[in-house]
Amino acid sequence: PFVPFPSTSLREWNERTRVSQKMIIFAPLWLPTHSMQRLIESILLISLVSISFNACKNEPKIEQEDLLGRWELQEGFRNEQKSEDLAGLFFEFFGDGKMLTNMSGVTAEAQYELKKQTLLQRGGDMDADYQITTLDDSSLVLMTTLREVNFRFVLGKSSQIN
Repeated sequence: PFVPFPSTSLREWNERTRVSQKMIIFAPLWLPTHSMQRLIESILLISLVSISFNACKNEPKIEQEDLLGRWELQEGFRNEQKSEDLAGLFFEFFGDGKMLTNMSGVTAEAQYELKKQTLLQRGGDMDADYQITTLDDSSLVLMTTLREVNFRFVLGKSSQIN
Protein backbone atom coordinates (compact mmCIF):
# COMPACT_ATOMS: atom_id res chain seq x y z
CA PRO A 1 0.00 0.00 0.00
CA PHE A 2 1.03 3.58 -0.59
CA VAL A 3 2.48 5.35 2.45
CA PRO A 4 2.83 9.13 2.18
CA PHE A 5 6.11 10.72 3.14
CA PRO A 6 6.10 11.39 6.88
CA SER A 7 6.43 14.75 8.55
CA THR A 8 8.97 13.21 10.94
CA SER A 9 12.59 12.56 10.04
CA LEU A 10 13.41 9.83 7.52
CA ARG A 11 15.28 7.84 10.15
CA GLU A 12 12.31 7.78 12.55
CA TRP A 13 9.90 6.95 9.80
CA ASN A 14 12.19 4.21 8.48
CA GLU A 15 12.47 2.63 11.91
CA ARG A 16 8.70 2.74 12.47
CA THR A 17 7.72 1.34 9.10
CA ARG A 18 10.72 -0.93 8.56
CA VAL A 19 11.07 0.17 4.97
CA SER A 20 14.56 -0.17 3.57
CA GLN A 21 16.55 2.94 2.72
CA LYS A 22 16.61 1.91 -0.95
CA MET A 23 12.81 2.03 -1.15
CA ILE A 24 12.75 5.51 0.36
CA ILE A 25 15.23 6.82 -2.21
CA PHE A 26 13.25 5.27 -5.08
CA ALA A 27 9.81 6.09 -3.68
CA PRO A 28 8.27 6.90 -7.10
CA LEU A 29 8.97 3.34 -8.24
CA TRP A 30 6.78 1.83 -5.59
CA LEU A 31 3.84 4.13 -6.21
CA PRO A 32 0.79 2.19 -7.37
CA THR A 33 1.77 0.95 -10.82
CA HIS A 34 -1.79 0.90 -12.15
CA SER A 35 -2.17 4.66 -11.64
CA MET A 36 1.21 5.40 -13.19
CA GLN A 37 0.43 3.18 -16.16
CA ARG A 38 -2.93 4.91 -16.71
CA LEU A 39 -1.25 8.32 -16.52
CA ILE A 40 1.41 7.35 -19.08
CA GLU A 41 -1.20 5.82 -21.40
CA SER A 42 -3.34 8.96 -21.18
CA ILE A 43 -0.39 11.22 -21.99
CA LEU A 44 0.61 9.06 -24.96
CA LEU A 45 -2.96 8.94 -26.28
CA ILE A 46 -3.39 12.71 -26.02
CA SER A 47 -0.03 13.24 -27.78
CA LEU A 48 -0.93 10.84 -30.60
CA VAL A 49 -4.34 12.43 -31.18
CA SER A 50 -2.80 15.90 -31.16
CA ILE A 51 -0.09 14.96 -33.67
CA SER A 52 -2.61 13.21 -35.94
CA PHE A 53 -4.98 16.16 -35.85
CA ASN A 54 -2.21 18.63 -36.69
CA ALA A 55 -0.91 16.44 -39.52
CA CYS A 56 -4.36 16.36 -41.11
CA LYS A 57 -4.77 20.11 -40.72
CA ASN A 58 -1.55 20.77 -42.63
CA GLU A 59 -2.69 18.80 -45.67
CA PRO A 60 -3.84 21.41 -48.20
CA LYS A 61 -7.28 20.85 -49.65
CA ILE A 62 -7.31 20.44 -53.42
CA GLU A 63 -10.22 22.03 -55.23
CA GLN A 64 -11.37 21.00 -58.70
CA GLU A 65 -10.82 24.57 -59.92
CA ASP A 66 -7.09 24.28 -59.13
CA LEU A 67 -6.81 21.28 -61.45
CA LEU A 68 -8.74 22.61 -64.46
CA GLY A 69 -6.89 23.06 -67.74
CA ARG A 70 -4.21 21.24 -69.67
CA TRP A 71 -1.10 19.87 -67.97
CA GLU A 72 1.84 18.66 -70.06
CA LEU A 73 4.72 16.44 -69.00
CA GLN A 74 7.98 18.20 -68.17
CA GLU A 75 9.70 15.18 -66.61
CA GLY A 76 8.59 11.58 -66.28
CA PHE A 77 10.00 8.88 -64.03
CA ARG A 78 9.50 5.13 -64.12
CA ASN A 79 10.64 3.46 -60.88
CA GLU A 80 12.45 6.74 -60.08
CA GLN A 81 14.50 6.53 -63.29
CA LYS A 82 13.98 9.37 -65.72
CA SER A 83 12.08 8.08 -68.75
CA GLU A 84 11.99 9.66 -72.20
CA ASP A 85 9.27 7.16 -73.25
CA LEU A 86 6.68 9.32 -71.48
CA ALA A 87 7.37 12.40 -73.64
CA GLY A 88 4.18 14.01 -74.94
CA LEU A 89 2.04 12.84 -72.01
CA PHE A 90 -0.74 15.24 -71.03
CA PHE A 91 -3.79 15.48 -68.80
CA GLU A 92 -6.61 17.93 -69.45
CA PHE A 93 -9.30 18.48 -66.82
CA PHE A 94 -12.74 20.00 -67.36
CA GLY A 95 -15.23 21.38 -64.85
CA ASP A 96 -17.85 18.68 -65.56
CA GLY A 97 -15.69 15.88 -64.13
CA LYS A 98 -14.37 14.77 -67.52
CA MET A 99 -10.75 14.58 -68.55
CA LEU A 100 -8.62 13.82 -71.58
CA THR A 101 -5.30 12.01 -71.36
CA ASN A 102 -2.98 10.01 -73.56
CA MET A 103 -1.68 7.94 -70.64
CA SER A 104 -2.58 4.69 -72.42
CA GLY A 105 -0.84 5.75 -75.65
CA VAL A 106 -3.89 7.23 -77.39
CA THR A 107 -5.98 10.22 -76.40
CA ALA A 108 -9.04 9.06 -74.49
CA GLU A 109 -11.78 10.67 -72.45
CA ALA A 110 -12.41 9.51 -68.90
CA GLN A 111 -14.17 10.65 -65.74
CA TYR A 112 -12.22 11.96 -62.77
CA GLU A 113 -12.91 12.62 -59.11
CA LEU A 114 -10.85 14.20 -56.35
CA LYS A 115 -10.71 12.55 -52.92
CA LYS A 116 -8.40 14.49 -50.62
CA GLN A 117 -4.93 14.19 -52.20
CA THR A 118 -5.97 11.49 -54.69
CA LEU A 119 -7.12 11.90 -58.29
CA LEU A 120 -9.31 8.98 -59.37
CA GLN A 121 -9.47 8.34 -63.13
CA ARG A 122 -12.36 6.09 -64.12
CA GLY A 123 -13.69 4.89 -67.47
CA GLY A 124 -11.97 5.44 -70.77
CA ASP A 125 -9.08 3.15 -71.65
CA MET A 126 -7.97 2.54 -68.06
CA ASP A 127 -8.69 3.23 -64.40
CA ALA A 128 -5.93 4.76 -62.30
CA ASP A 129 -5.43 6.44 -58.93
CA TYR A 130 -2.87 9.27 -58.82
CA GLN A 131 -1.48 10.78 -55.63
CA ILE A 132 -1.19 14.54 -56.00
CA THR A 133 2.06 15.49 -54.29
CA THR A 134 2.33 19.05 -55.65
CA LEU A 135 -0.23 21.40 -57.10
CA ASP A 136 0.15 25.13 -57.63
CA ASP A 137 -0.56 27.61 -60.44
CA SER A 138 2.12 26.24 -62.75
CA SER A 139 3.05 22.71 -61.65
CA LEU A 140 1.35 19.43 -60.88
CA VAL A 141 3.16 16.30 -59.67
CA LEU A 142 1.29 12.99 -59.84
CA MET A 143 2.44 9.59 -58.58
CA THR A 144 0.86 6.25 -59.39
CA THR A 145 1.60 2.55 -59.66
CA LEU A 146 0.48 0.72 -62.81
CA ARG A 147 1.20 -2.96 -63.39
CA GLU A 148 3.61 -2.93 -60.42
CA VAL A 149 5.63 -0.04 -61.92
CA ASN A 150 5.90 3.25 -60.01
CA PHE A 151 5.44 6.41 -62.05
CA ARG A 152 5.99 10.06 -61.17
CA PHE A 153 4.84 12.75 -63.56
CA VAL A 154 6.06 16.33 -63.23
CA LEU A 155 3.60 18.38 -65.28
CA GLY A 156 3.45 22.04 -66.23
CA LYS A 157 0.34 24.10 -66.91
CA SER A 158 -0.18 24.72 -70.64
CA SER A 159 -1.90 27.62 -72.30
CA GLN A 160 -3.04 25.28 -75.11
CA ILE A 161 -6.62 24.04 -74.86
CA ASN A 162 -8.17 21.46 -77.18
